[in-house]
Amino acid sequence: MRADIDHIVARFADEPAPGVSDGARELMREIMAGPPPLRPARRRRLSWKLTVPAVGVLVAGVLAMSWVLPSGLGGPAPVAALDIRQEDGYYVIQIKDLYADPGNYEAQLRAVGLDVSLRVLPASPAFEGQVFSTRPDHQVDERIKGIDAPGACDKLGGCMIGVKIPVGFTDKVQIDVGRPARPGERYRSGGAFDAKGEPMHCVPYLNKSLAEVRQMLTERGLAIGEVFVAGVPGTETADLSPGDVRDSWLVHGGYLTEPGRASLFANPAPMSPEAVAKSTRECPTS
Repeated sequence: MRADIDHIVARFADEPAPGVSDGARELMREIMAGPPPLRPARRRRLSWKLTVPAVGVLVAGVLAMSWVLPSGLGGPAPVAALDIRQEDGYYVIQIKDLYADPGNYEAQLRAVGLDVSLRVLPASPAFEGQVFSTRPDHQVDERIKGIDAPGACDKLGGCMIGVKIPVGFTDKVQIDVGRPARPGERYRSGGAFDAKGEPMHCVPYLNKSLAEVRQMLTERGLAIGEVFVAGVPGTETADLSPGDVRDSWLVHGGYLTEPGRASLFANPAPMSPEAVAKSTRECPTS
């Protein structure tokens, strides 16, 4: 897993990121224009150079099939969009229908006295099922807890099977949960395409040509969308534009934008050996 172009895009950046040309920053803003961003977890503390540092919010990965059985996949539709039960002084909440009308979630939460807004948003594979919880001041509320799933986990932020909110909790909070995206649906939560749980995790693509990486992506069912200019210290990045991109350019990173589609960052100059080593330090060496 990479750590220099680390792995949280979380709606792909609130502020201009270092190491990216002005044109790339503007294009990224246009790509990800939409509702307010999901916030990455404090516990992940990753600092992808193409994004802002992680801010303090509650995040917990969720095993997608442990959380949900979407309606329409066979068998009777669930009676309720959420499963809410009381246990040891907490409301234990699990999502039973990822594609329910948001009003159904709100009605169930209000029925137990929780002033909680719940959104279920399209997410890249590593972020499917993850829970992002924020108060109006964007701060974490330590009273809201995730429920750990047993066994090993292959998700970037960990794997969990639910969220717990104290009985009697009266504060306003918003919870966003990542769900599998439908074909053509833009991801609202995602990260670098080599993050743990993503298709390019520990694939040795850094400093490979755009043509080589295109083949790697094709083998994994992905096509290239936009290619942005990655910044390289000591090079005239400002003089380059996406229109200058050639298949011989070297790839420095990328992220998923929707099912089957990725955007890349490339430059004629390579990443330094030190940067490559830092970015791949958590991957096995051959």
